Amino acid sequence: MSQKVPIKSLLSRPRFKVFTQLSKQEFIDLIKKHLEKNSVEYGGYANNEIAMVRLRKDKDKYWHPQLQIRIEEDEDHLGYLVVRGIIGPKPNVWTFFAFLYGISGAIFITLGSYALSEYIVQGTSVWIWAVPIALLIGLGTYAASLYGHYIAKFQLGRLYHFVNDLLNDAEFYESKDELN
Repeated sequence: MSQKVPIKSLLSRPRFKVFTQLSKQEFIDLIKKHLEKNSVEYGGYANNEIAMVRLRKDKDKYWHPQLQIRIEEDEDHLGYLVVRGIIGPKPNVWTFFAFLYGISGAIFITLGSYALSEYIVQGTSVWIWAVPIALLIGLGTYAASLYGHYIAKFQLGRLYHFVNDLLNDAEFYESKDELN
């Protein structure tokens, strides 16, 4: 059986959800086997609940994505596992960009409100410059995230191929309709 993981887009944190008949331990062993087989390129771990696959530390850069796999038993169909995955930036990168967007929004709202009210009352305000500065921070953050996505495109594709190889060995099903 050779099919591709149902990821609709590789643009922003692609996700997938598939089903397999393997037991939890068999699937974890399969992940470990694939990690060992590709140990030159990938590193990571797998335990009873989650697996994490990323580029080896010596090849890893700040922008490179990682693959997170969550393994759960399906409550509706006994004997099947639900495998959910997400390919995205590392949590520290994600948090940093959320922080920058938050700072931009906070400056825009607080200093922008203050500048607007001061402008209405006095007819002039020095704080009005906070609005374009906040917009520049927000747009700069967005541009940096697009650039980071561009840099990590190759690694994103490599992780996508890793997922396809892994799940094709596990003989996965895309939906519950295929289980019956």
